[in-house]
Amino acid sequence: MGRPADAYNAFRRRIFPAFHGILDVLIGGYALSDTPPEEYVGTLRCSEPEVEAMLSSVGFTRNVVASLKVRVDGNVSDGSWVYRESLLADHQLHAILHRTEDGVETYAHWEYSSIRHPYRHYLAREYDAEKGVRLMRSVLEGATESHGIAWTTVPRHQRHTWYIDLLRTVSDGVALRVVGVRDRFTGGLTEESPGIVQRAKSALR
Repeated sequence: MGRPADAYNAFRRRIFPAFHGILDVLIGGYALSDTPPEEYVGTLRCSEPEVEAMLSSVGFTRNVVASLKVRVDGNVSDGSWVYRESLLADHQLHAILHRTEDGVETYAHWEYSSIRHPYRHYLAREYDAEKGVRLMRSVLEGATESHGIAWTTVPRHQRHTWYIDLLRTVSDGVALRVVGVRDRFTGGLTEESPGIVQRAKSALR
């Protein structure tokens, strides 16, 4: 039987693309956003449940309202976690998990709290990738050893997405077309069956 977190992530992949389309049309909003390479923290050589257990032990909580993150190569986030010093803290440290063949790649950024300042958070005001990465690496340095988790910071040119990042400096559209992200995730960011938006579009043709 799958973990509840797996079911939740599958739900997000199915529903959020539909929300994204609606928000984009109505208010220019979003429910999907990219995970930029600047947010890369490190690659943890373990399973996702082990990473989640570690994050939970140091005060992170699952970020249930975060937009679904998608890397330019089409890899969809498998977990979104947040740390706040208190429930009403002004800022939060947001960590994003992406499963890969090498383990779990962790990304992070510092931002306004979605609880205390939802509007500023949504507009990404005072968003800071550099600070988020620095703080998250500090978290990993202090927590991974006690949990028996090995992790490394893989240089950008050695990550499997380096060539796509290079293409992005020329054009996001070119990068997306080269890796076929739009074609690969025609089912609402899942590969199994058409999502809500795709089914609606097909019905209207």
